[in-house]
Amino acid sequence: MLKTIIINSLKILVAAGLIYWLVSSGKLDFQLLTKLKDHPLAVLLATLLSLLNFVIISFRWKTILKSRSQVTLPILGLLKITWIGQFFSSVLPGSVSGDLVKMLYVQKFDPSFSKKFVLASILIDRVMGLCGLILLVGMSSLIFGSQISGHSPAMIPLLNFNYLLMILVVLSFLVFYFFHHWIRGFLERIQSIGLKEIFSKIINLWDDLVLIKHQMLQAIALSIGVQFVGVVIFWSLIQPFVENHMNFIQALAFIPIGLITLALPVAPSGLGVGHAIFQKLFELTSITNGASLFNLYFVVCLVVNIFGVIPYITSKR
Repeated sequence: MLKTIIINSLKILVAAGLIYWLVSSGKLDFQLLTKLKDHPLAVLLATLLSLLNFVIISFRWKTILKSRSQVTLPILGLLKITWIGQFFSSVLPGSVSGDLVKMLYVQKFDPSFSKKFVLASILIDRVMGLCGLILLVGMSSLIFGSQISGHSPAMIPLLNFNYLLMILVVLSFLVFYFFHHWIRGFLERIQSIGLKEIFSKIINLWDDLVLIKHQMLQAIALSIGVQFVGVVIFWSLIQPFVENHMNFIQALAFIPIGLITLALPVAPSGLGVGHAIFQKLFELTSITNGASLFNLYFVVCLVVNIFGVIPYITSKR
């Protein structure tokens, strides 16, 4: 208990320190938030797209769960669980807290789900989301790389990094999809050397993953859609303030990279960390108020997530 309190306190201190540094250095200006009232359609679009993303995320999770489910899983019920999970992810340090809450709720729809499988499904869902993010930024960098580098030469190293990540994800998936038996054989050899119980569990988990490899392919496709919508949400909010400095194609090249940092279990919804990361990313396009621009996205998404308290309160569990 004491350890948890200390760790969470340190996380909050790190986030607070980053916010203080950004504000004191003039890089984070909260007055930009007040200007959003002049762009109500942008806020409305971001809100509706955020809810659409919850639906897609719920459907992605359903594609994984239904591989073991003995009943028809209600998409509306999974949507409520997803929104509740987003609520807890926003008010507690790190996004993992919301996943733990989702574990408690989903067995309501199918009691035959084991805790092991539910945990595995959430982890797979997370990994597929990350893969979709990397593939999106890699494909956009590949298609529009010359245009982006011509407009902002400082982004060339970032583009090369995007290519590397995409290649690693594609190769990893190809090995998993077509040569999974090689990996299993490798694990069995290590098991014969020692730590038999641990590697027995790892091999069983690997076999479970192989059984749902087709569902994982669907999950990656849905993840690319989720991440694209996420970029559109971000862009719809910042576009009125950066239209003369960057375009949507440039945004596709680095916004997904910044969104990866929001999954770091440092502070609620990436508070502080996301501000600092986007400050540096926007500077690649000669935009000096990146932290303030990210703050627009942060606040709008936070408000949408906090409304997840409604399905939480109205739930019987």
